[in-house]
Amino acid sequence: MSIKLISNERGFTLVEVLVATVVIVVGLVAVATGFQYATAGVATGRGETVATFLAEQRIEQLKTVAISNYYGPWPTGPSLQGGAAIATPTTTTEFCQSSNIGATSSNCQGSAITNATSYTRVTRIWDASATLNLGAGCTGTAPLVCKRIQVSVTYRPVTSQGDASQTRTVDVFAVVAPRN
Repeated sequence: MSIKLISNERGFTLVEVLVATVVIVVGLVAVATGFQYATAGVATGRGETVATFLAEQRIEQLKTVAISNYYGPWPTGPSLQGGAAIATPTTTTEFCQSSNIGATSSNCQGSAITNATSYTRVTRIWDASATLNLGAGCTGTAPLVCKRIQVSVTYRPVTSQGDASQTRTVDVFAVVAPRN
């Protein structure tokens, strides 16, 4: 019995190690870039969600007023600015913050908020005439005079480069009528 020693064992060459290193580095750069885009997407989604929430919050507040007091004054307080009736065409502007969103009804106020991410919420109420073809319930003559409500929330999202120069707007529309 004789034992043969294998003498032609060899390891990786320098070229093979360098090629493998380049492949791994290219893969890691691609993954890192993907994380950057994912983080920017999450930040954009958060801003869009907050803006949509603020717009829908205002629509729901105005629908509640329309049901209970269409021709009367709005309730006073920071959640409903203006003091006009739903039946009166009007435009109001508020400045909202994103901290504690939904925890309180006073996220918005009439003046700009310092040291906080600010969302500008503009509410427009105007007559929805019969020419808009909103259906048989909105004839344009009393008592079936419907109102269109548009809530626009504008904000500046922070981009992946840290730039807040872009402006984005979320618009939500609704039609309300007095409860007869």
